[in-house]
Amino acid sequence: MNRTPLSRLAMVTALLLGAAIAQETKEPPVDPALPDQLKELKKEASDRKMEADFHVIDTIQHLAKDLDKKNPKDVEKIAKGIGDVFFAGKLREGNKDILYREAADALAKFGEDGAKELAKAVTHKRFKDNLGLQAHMMLALGKTEDDKQIDFLLETTTRSPHDELRAASGEALGNFTKAKLTVKRDIVKEIIRTWGGFHQRATVAVNNTPGAPVNFDPQNARKTLRACEGKWVATLQKLTGVSQTQFPDWQHWLNKNPGWEPPK
Repeated sequence: MNRTPLSRLAMVTALLLGAAIAQETKEPPVDPALPDQLKELKKEASDRKMEADFHVIDTIQHLAKDLDKKNPKDVEKIAKGIGDVFFAGKLREGNKDILYREAADALAKFGEDGAKELAKAVTHKRFKDNLGLQAHMMLALGKTEDDKQIDFLLETTTRSPHDELRAASGEALGNFTKAKLTVKRDIVKEIIRTWGGFHQRATVAVNNTPGAPVNFDPQNARKTLRACEGKWVATLQKLTGVSQTQFPDWQHWLNKNPGWEPPK
């Protein structure tokens, strides 16, 4: 059967398009040099003198680049290798914890693979006395946008005894704008409910009768709100598209709009 020039052109175009799609979907090859790089990374991070920490940071930053151009198996191995840094060698304290902060920032780019490593580190007893670092990890965990971390972040926001962690986890929840609507509604409801509890306690009248027991609850509640309110409001605004800032306004809005929809 003779084909017209137009039909031949269409066939050639289809073949070229098919080849281009196949090229795009083909996975990058596994990097044969990666195992040695990760082995060296762990060795340097395990140095008890911590003399190679800045080189470790450079390596971490290099490994976390162009993840879309790496084989998925390599990406998983890199995330695991960076996660191992949290537990390698002597505990870094004070300003030396920059190594852990840089590792957390890198893992934030790895999605679910990074979240898995961050979740192990942020709750580990090794870091229980470093609330600043834990808060930093919370923020990185949110940036992974791994929906499986929402329950943990919401639990921290609503129940942690530490204001710094309540604030950081609440801020981290603002990254989940692509979560299911029912999940976003639950986040918004729980933050507003928790905010309401502290708002009520913060506005309780203090008994100034001489000799009466001192009630520090309102003072402590106001302290928590100072640390958390701004972070919580930012997350509520991101998830709902509503721009208000005061608790009574949010409570009134939620009561009137329990089935709210985000802006198109």
